[in-house]
Amino acid sequence: MKEVNKTVKWVLWIIWLAVFPSGLYFAYQVSPLQEFDWTIVISVVCLAVISAYLPFKVDHSTIFIIHWINLAAFLTYGLFFEMLLMQIVLVPLLFRARMTFKTLYRFPLNSTMFMLISLLAGLVFYQIGIDVSDGFWPLMLASGIYIFIHIFANHIYLYVFNWIIGNRYSFLSSDTKLDYAATMLSMPFGLALYYLLVLLGPAATLLLGIPFLAVTLILRLYNTAERVNIDLAKSAKIGHQLAERLNVNEVLDLFTNKLAELMPLDYTYVLDVHTNRDELVLLRRIENGQLEPNNLSPVRKGEGISGKVWETGDAMLFGKKTEWVEEVEGYIPADIESIICVPIQRDKKTVAVLLAASKKKNAFGTHLIAILEILCSYLAIAMQNARNYQRNIKRSERCALTGLYNFRYFNEQLEKEFSRLEKGHMNALSLILLDIDHFKKVNDTYGHESGNDLLKELAGVLIETAGGDALIARYGGEEFVLLLSEQTKEEAQMIGEKIRCAVENTIFEIQHDLSKKREMSKIQMTVSIGVASSPEDTDSYKNLLRNADRALYIGAKQKGRNKVAVYAK
Repeated sequence: MKEVNKTVKWVLWIIWLAVFPSGLYFAYQVSPLQEFDWTIVISVVCLAVISAYLPFKVDHSTIFIIHWINLAAFLTYGLFFEMLLMQIVLVPLLFRARMTFKTLYRFPLNSTMFMLISLLAGLVFYQIGIDVSDGFWPLMLASGIYIFIHIFANHIYLYVFNWIIGNRYSFLSSDTKLDYAATMLSMPFGLALYYLLVLLGPAATLLLGIPFLAVTLILRLYNTAERVNIDLAKSAKIGHQLAERLNVNEVLDLFTNKLAELMPLDYTYVLDVHTNRDELVLLRRIENGQLEPNNLSPVRKGEGISGKVWETGDAMLFGKKTEWVEEVEGYIPADIESIICVPIQRDKKTVAVLLAASKKKNAFGTHLIAILEILCSYLAIAMQNARNYQRNIKRSERCALTGLYNFRYFNEQLEKEFSRLEKGHMNALSLILLDIDHFKKVNDTYGHESGNDLLKELAGVLIETAGGDALIARYGGEEFVLLLSEQTKEEAQMIGEKIRCAVENTIFEIQHDLSKKREMSKIQMTVSIGVASSPEDTDSYKNLLRNADRALYIGAKQKGRNKVAVYAK
């Protein structure tokens, strides 16, 4: 929804200043308010004001059914009274629609619209030439035309205005059709109110008004209950979808996307509890439908809205800025009005916090707290399951000692990359096999645990030296293997030489477990490296590994160690 600029707002006020007094004057000339019963006037005004303040919702449509009352007012006292009534009704309508100072332009917009539409509908009614004394059916036909002009002209007026300011939408949406149907169906109530006013006076507004308002309230309650049931069904469906995701980012993406479908959201923040640092850290940040970086400062327990929700474990709901502005500490967008903040709990313990916000006032119903608490419990379980799954996957893929990939995972990736090579999706695939020179001597001198420490340190050197270019795995014992996609044999040889030099120039620090004092010792070591490539050397992924092994032992180990050797046919 595009905002109305200042120029358009000033134009609306200027038009209103020109139309309002002249419109009232013209209406009075056409249909002056002469003899009238003050009790009837007051009762009709009261009924209209109450009806305007009690709309009901069907799906996402807010319906104000007041045209039946202004029809009765028009038939009873003419155009001038009906026009005055519509201007009075405008106040509770805008108040109920939560008009702010920023949207004050809606008053001249709607006031002018009501006045022009009343004039158009009244003049057409008079031109038809049907009088209230002409009988029921002619009056019903004229009344139907009068009501239709009201709703159709209202539709055209708002559509054209939105088109001018750049808000384009379907001319005849489902909400518009619903508004047409509800307004036209209210026309018989307007005729009935007119006849009863003639017969009973102000008592007619009670006779028809009370049942009508009661039905409106029942529809509101029914729609609220229906909305709760629908949202509960949606939350259960979302819960099942979350349970199917086994990646934390996928879980968060699905949750925030579905949340935006469930609620009128402009901002969504998911904050994770870090108990070791006693703070909330941002996991996901959605602003105006866009994923933003998680670069906001952490929140301490008890600080701001999310910090208090973490501390108390209780949800918080605010309908407008004045309610929460004193609660806020740190970052929050200036255009937020409504806020709902819910703890994400697992086993009755808060593990994260959800803060959702809207630019509209009173955007969230109180029933959404219960819905969100259910959804957040699904989220907590889904995230934990995804983290456990990813942790287990990592364990199954990684060497427990070095943190590098294990050979089983490496072999799977080698097959996949070789398949890509065979299908022409890459031009070269190279492999580096590395072995520590005289590693047995390290174990015999310093102890096997010290040897393990050395393996861990070497893994760090490999990651630092070639981690950006290669998939690195522990082949077994003191051997390591690197898979290089889209790297030729010459490029792989250069990377191997870079690794060899890095290892040779590194001083490794390990504990001397076999000495009495178990002091820290500094040692240096070297590695021998074999390189093979495909399709240059072989067309089989198994042979690629064998060729690298052959280059390692024949080309490097047997020729003095601390060398990089390439496979030669």
